[in-house]
Amino acid sequence: MAIFRLNVEDDNLHNAELVIAKETDIKLESHLESWLENSPWALAEGEPILWIDRQTSANVEESTIFPDLLGLDSEGNLVIVELKRSKTPREVVAQLLEYAAWAKELSDDQIQEIAATYFQTVKKETTLQDAFSEMFEDEMPALNRRLRLFVVAGEISRRILQVCRFLRTSHNMDINCLAVSTFQTESGEVLVNTEAKIGDEDIVAPKAAKQNASLIARWSGDKSVREVVWEAVQELTTKNTKVEFTPKEVYSLILKKYPDFNTGTARLQLIAGCPNHPSYHHHSGNHKYYWLIRPGIYSLYDPERDKVEE
Repeated sequence: MAIFRLNVEDDNLHNAELVIAKETDIKLESHLESWLENSPWALAEGEPILWIDRQTSANVEESTIFPDLLGLDSEGNLVIVELKRSKTPREVVAQLLEYAAWAKELSDDQIQEIAATYFQTVKKETTLQDAFSEMFEDEMPALNRRLRLFVVAGEISRRILQVCRFLRTSHNMDINCLAVSTFQTESGEVLVNTEAKIGDEDIVAPKAAKQNASLIARWSGDKSVREVVWEAVQELTTKNTKVEFTPKEVYSLILKKYPDFNTGTARLQLIAGCPNHPSYHHHSGNHKYYWLIRPGIYSLYDPERDKVEE
């Protein structure tokens, strides 16, 4: 897939030219680790991840394993990432499953200890509770109810994709494959492209879980997620831009109407519509609906009052 830079002169888009960027190699796996560590929203299509360790050292029987990145999502699920800068070797899935077997047994206290050590390493003076609340604007739930596994590589072989798709669709494993490629423009600017290879397929739930549809349901209502969140906020605020609200109030109102709604997607829509949120991405796909007053407190966006520094 070609990546182009748009060469614009005199702000005239009609006369702009597409200049191809040459594909380059990722020199070190540590570079890829750092990019993802510094950009916690880049792993799962804009969903923020709270990293709690990098190159975790864990003793398993007579060997030591080193998961590349370990994090938490907004539901308190552990996120495990295995990185390869070039083509995935055959043993990458075995590595990831070994990490998963270790992580599945971690208690809340052990996860807290891992996070505390990591925060000290990166000189971040906080606790896991505070870091979680700051990232997700919510209280920290019970941890490690589910594992989310990611293979991230410069090239993912067809065999690896087949195995991961089988584990995902037939064995209810939340396993994802993300291909990363880098390009460099003639001016030296580096562009990074990510492509989800595995991750869109439905996870087949075990029979016991099917009794609770909310555990497995994907939103399939007539309204979009954005519309559902927008209507809930308008109802909460009675369309008054001075009324403050919390994400939890939005989720509670939505769940009264739509019990199977995934509140994680609602959280992403709040961020996507809030131009002064730290995780907001300034591009044409995002609109200005909400305003972050302080951590965990929002209001409706008022264009006359709320100004964003570009």
